[in-house]
Amino acid sequence: MLLRASRKRGGDRSLLTISVPFILQSVVVKNKSSKRHLITAFKFGLSIAILWYLFHLAAQDDEFENFFARQKQWGWIGLGFLGTIGAHLFGFYRWRVMVRALDIPFTLIDAIRIGFIGVLFNMVTVGVIGGDALRAFYVTRQVKDRTPEVISSVVADRIIGLLTMFSVASTMFLFLDTTKLAESDAANLNKVFRVVLVLTSLGYLGILAIFFAPWITQTRIYQTLMKLPKFGELINKLTSVLLMYRTRPGAVAFCFLLSLGVNLCFAIAIYSIAVGTTDTHPSFADHFVIEPIAMVSNAAPLPGGIGGMESAMQLLYGVFGSTSGLIVAFGFRFSLLFVAIIGAVFWLMNRSKVSNLMNSTAQEPKK
Repeated sequence: MLLRASRKRGGDRSLLTISVPFILQSVVVKNKSSKRHLITAFKFGLSIAILWYLFHLAAQDDEFENFFARQKQWGWIGLGFLGTIGAHLFGFYRWRVMVRALDIPFTLIDAIRIGFIGVLFNMVTVGVIGGDALRAFYVTRQVKDRTPEVISSVVADRIIGLLTMFSVASTMFLFLDTTKLAESDAANLNKVFRVVLVLTSLGYLGILAIFFAPWITQTRIYQTLMKLPKFGELINKLTSVLLMYRTRPGAVAFCFLLSLGVNLCFAIAIYSIAVGTTDTHPSFADHFVIEPIAMVSNAAPLPGGIGGMESAMQLLYGVFGSTSGLIVAFGFRFSLLFVAIIGAVFWLMNRSKVSNLMNSTAQEPKK
């Protein structure tokens, strides 16, 4: 009888040993899921709050009434939509060049198809898989042994895009005549210019240092940076990407040229929509300052970037003496939605392949 009781208690202990970690793991997973949902809800709430505030400002200036009363110039608006599509096509080709520079087989048709679908996922998905992740996983499914290189191509593509945007803004700031602006507006613009110039300089210094002096990664300063919480890991990943492209300077330079095409098309798009929908707007040259900052703001960690770009457009148009920034921003947002609709068409044509990719991504073991 004692033996039986002992065995029973031993069995209970074994069951307890198995159950407790399982229960704790379930609680941790649920907590992580709840935290993710809370963050997503906060982002949506923030986007809605920003848009409500901008709507309120525009309503006070009768901008929406004026917009509906104006005669639209549909030819200019159509040119704006074509400019947005052209900018994305330049971007898709740039990514393809970055992938091919690492000797990974990847066709232009595939780059365009998965690029458009990625735009759709960036615009409408919540907490599933973003456009960049989709692009990376699509290529890694074709070459499973080149995963680090494929991920590096996506990261490098983003770095070049951001740096070019900052470079365009910095260059145009230098030639901008601020004497025509109000004193307070000129002061605000100069503050923005300093921030953009510092970020641009740091970006290029980092790239040049890794490209031409890879030994810098062995220095004491670099090792100290590696120990910084969160930033250290980010710097290490970016360094790995740059080292991977160190022997491909021609491809990197060509991608910077393609990025200029991206910025030119986006500037044409925003300016054309402004001409087609408003009576007063900044000049075409001014849009080479407005566009880069607006597009960087569109990359804010908000659902589809909604709210970030609109805020930047409203602010920058105001600096250049126009109150129609929000109207133009919404017009430009519709052109981005049109590109997402093209992505939806590509997604429907490749639905089974993308669904299988998403399922395999969700089942990917965490490392």
